[in-house]
Amino acid sequence: MSVLINLKHIPLKKISLFFVAGSFLVISCRKEKYVLIEKESCVPQTANPAGRSYSDDSIVAFNCTSKHCGILPLSTKNYWIYEDSVYQDGIFKTVKFDTLRFTTTRKSLSDGLVWWESNLEIGLPEMLYANDSAFFGLKNRFFTTDIKDAKKEFGYFPGDSIRYLTSFDDAAAMGRSLKMETPVATKAGVFNNCLFFEKNAFSYRIDQVIFKPGVGVIKYTHQEAAPGTRVIKLQNISTLIKVYID
Repeated sequence: MSVLINLKHIPLKKISLFFVAGSFLVISCRKEKYVLIEKESCVPQTANPAGRSYSDDSIVAFNCTSKHCGILPLSTKNYWIYEDSVYQDGIFKTVKFDTLRFTTTRKSLSDGLVWWESNLEIGLPEMLYANDSAFFGLKNRFFTTDIKDAKKEFGYFPGDSIRYLTSFDDAAAMGRSLKMETPVATKAGVFNNCLFFEKNAFSYRIDQVIFKPGVGVIKYTHQEAAPGTRVIKLQNISTLIKVYID
């Protein structure tokens, strides 16, 4: 129902108060409409767990609601979508799409570190801790099922390149790290100042990772020899096409 107000019978002072009050209500509504909600800040990670060992019962399930920032931003809300070119012994077969998430978290009681577990492996350890400069994987010790060892996988390094001894789960390998000078372009964007990491187990397996600090794995290439052979052939190429970081 509409209401008409005849201003001729209202004193000027009251008219002024009427408009002031109305203006205040309009301004209040506008302020409320544009309230900004500040996003939760991330928690810096600086620990270096390389060389530490944990018993199985000292690593417990933990519901992490915080965001961790470092060489890789980690949150249960973050995700990375990859286009996978699948090969069989070097012969192209199909293309599929995978979404990488870290939704399971555990805590090592002896040092209070939060370890993030992924739903699939795309160039990174499935169970990892990431500080501000490196990745650390957590894996069962050889021939032991109740002890897990933390080992540095890769990260920042001085100079332009380095070589080092590393391994896969069942084979020794040589590691190589390079600082890339050229940009890397994918459907997810163009990325500068990427790092290149390689593990090479002679006549067995080669893994190559192009990684953008603060974003994640841009490209992952996996080559492996078929059982009973010593000829390494292409098996998979995963390329980032979309990333969401909360």
